[in-house]
Amino acid sequence: MLRKNFIIFKILSFSLLAFTAFGRADKIRVVWQGNASASATIGWNQVSGSDPVLLFDVNDHGRTAEAYGLSKRPDRIQLAEEMNNHFVRLENLQPNTSYYFLIKDSEGTSQRYFFTTAPNNPDRRLSIIAGGDSRNHRDARQDANILVAKLRAHCVMFGGDFTENDYPNEWKDWLDDWQLSIAEDGRVTPIIVTRGNHEYSNKSLIDIFDMEAIGGYYATSLGGDLLRIYTLNTLIPVGGDQRDWLESDLRNQGSKCHWRIGQYHHPMRPHTQRKPEKNDQVTNWAPLFLKYNVELMVECDAHVVKSTYPIRADNGPGSDEGFIRDDVNGTVYIGEGCWGAPLRSNDDDKTWTRASGSFNQFNWIFIDKEKIEVRTIQTDGAGRVANIDPKNIFKAPVGLRIWSPPTGDVISIAAKALAIPAFDEGMIAARGGEQSVSPKQPTSAIGADDETGNWDACPLIVADANTGEAQIKYNLEEPSNVVIRIINPKLQEVTRLELNNQSPKEYLKALKMTHLPPGKYLAIVKGDRKVLRRFRLVKK
Repeated sequence: MLRKNFIIFKILSFSLLAFTAFGRADKIRVVWQGNASASATIGWNQVSGSDPVLLFDVNDHGRTAEAYGLSKRPDRIQLAEEMNNHFVRLENLQPNTSYYFLIKDSEGTSQRYFFTTAPNNPDRRLSIIAGGDSRNHRDARQDANILVAKLRAHCVMFGGDFTENDYPNEWKDWLDDWQLSIAEDGRVTPIIVTRGNHEYSNKSLIDIFDMEAIGGYYATSLGGDLLRIYTLNTLIPVGGDQRDWLESDLRNQGSKCHWRIGQYHHPMRPHTQRKPEKNDQVTNWAPLFLKYNVELMVECDAHVVKSTYPIRADNGPGSDEGFIRDDVNGTVYIGEGCWGAPLRSNDDDKTWTRASGSFNQFNWIFIDKEKIEVRTIQTDGAGRVANIDPKNIFKAPVGLRIWSPPTGDVISIAAKALAIPAFDEGMIAARGGEQSVSPKQPTSAIGADDETGNWDACPLIVADANTGEAQIKYNLEEPSNVVIRIINPKLQEVTRLELNNQSPKEYLKALKMTHLPPGKYLAIVKGDRKVLRRFRLVKK
């Protein structure tokens, strides 16, 4: 009862602040769609009053309306779901900048809020919350929203099924609950929205969030060329126009980015038996994820928790339900939607499942040029979690519960190298490095002599001319986290394979070299940071 009273008090507090001095704007939301470094949409419900205008500035003037230097009237007004939805579309914003705003109308001014645009510098690390399926249990939904406020991520990727029946009273409750995601200092976390099957048409998201993509699929850029987020729509045909758009954008825009991740509602291979397989998505999308190096996908709908090892679509030996583990070229899939919807049993694991469970959660994702890190956050009991330090949004606050299955509490996806320039085969020296690889170019050479040493003393392996694979054999005498690195003659790391929690035994790993030009390389196998084996590799 105390917890419920606290939630009600906080919702009422936001409402009273919004209405103080007769300003009657509520249900605030900030939406990202295209270039998140330079644009955003601010939406609200105009309860009463007339002639509303958004006042905004890069300086905080509190509720002193006349001090704000910029203003804009709504670009769109939409009567929908028993609300008077107003939307202001802001363009040409400064990157990585906080914009303070309030809404002034004939009756007064609202509370002062602010949001921060995404950085456009790929050297800036990103924090993203991703999840979905909030449609039923308000207590659980409110807990997750409170954690959004406390974690101060750059944005939320929301995977659909906001409400149960798409009814007006449900949307009003959802938006009231979303106010709990606003931090105590008025910070609003932008949301990137996806359609679920409980949104009965694309129009729901168009009316509530001013989604500009009529088909419900679009791409959002953060961090300059650091990240492109693909939002796909599983409630319309996944082939045809949607598939063509996806491939075109991956080829023309996604290929320029360090990372490509995405979200959609229906999982390809649900981890509960109560949900059907989605073979059309496997056929139309999974090959594109492989072809264009899509590293991470967030799925929803099944109301269970899952993470996979990197996998690719394949029906050959060793595959399971049309996928096979591929630690070099595969895509990691996470989800599957537990933001308050009824939980289901995780009773359909695969051979390539990393971990699964059943509890309320969302994913907390860190992204920089070297790697993606994924943590699954157990969202129940948000009131026991402290606020994150705004100066260090990558350090978990006190009380935050991070799921820790036997396979570990952090999924780490290392950057892949693309093709490297031609090199002088005579440049073989005795220095190397241990940095993560940027997808744009190989890592510069720094490090220790004992890793590279004399290449000529290492066993020789010639990559298979047909498959482009080199077979790497090594033995573990104790449980270890293994890293296999390929170094070119310029002593730059061009490929990295990370294998966590390997048991003691002999291993034979196929290391793909199809992305590398012909020439000589060095493979270094390390177990818990100790060099186990070194091999000379030749690709003809």
